[in-house]
Amino acid sequence: MNRPPLRVLAVVLALLLVGCAGQQPEIREPTYRLERVELLQLGLTEQRFALTLLVDNPNDRALPVRALTYSVDLEGIPLAEGESNDRFTLPANSEHPVRLEVRTRLLESMPELLRRMDLQAGELGYELRGEVEYGTWMRGSRAFERRGRVTLAR
Repeated sequence: MNRPPLRVLAVVLALLLVGCAGQQPEIREPTYRLERVELLQLGLTEQRFALTLLVDNPNDRALPVRALTYSVDLEGIPLAEGESNDRFTLPANSEHPVRLEVRTRLLESMPELLRRMDLQAGELGYELRGEVEYGTWMRGSRAFERRGRVTLAR
C-alpha cells in the first residue's frame, strides 16, 4: 500500500489552515461602555446592583459572544467584577444592551460614593475593563477598557 509521506500531509494541512485563516473577514472592534448603574438592594452586609453595558457593533455581521469577564470601578472604588457565561449575539451595525446583576460588599464605601454622586450632579466617574470571547466555531477573545461618567439610579 502506498501512503503519502508524513511531510506531504503536514504541508497540505498547513496550506489548508492558512487558506481558511485568509477567508476570515476583517472585524472591527466593538466598543463597550457603562450605560447605567442601578441600585437594586442596599443591605448592611451586601448590596445588589444592575449594570447595563451598551455594546456598539460596527460590523456588517452579527457577532456571537460566548463569555464576558468584567470589572467596574466607580470613582476609583472597586464596585464589581465577575464573569457572565450567558451567550448572546451582538446584532450587526447596532448597539446592544447587556444587563449584569452583581453583588457587592461596599458597606464602608457606599456613603462616600453617594456623597460624591451628590457633589457631582448625580454622575460618577467609572472605569470598565474586561475581556469578551467571540465566536462559536472560530473562537477568539479581545480585551476592552473604557472610562467615562455614569449616573447611579436609585
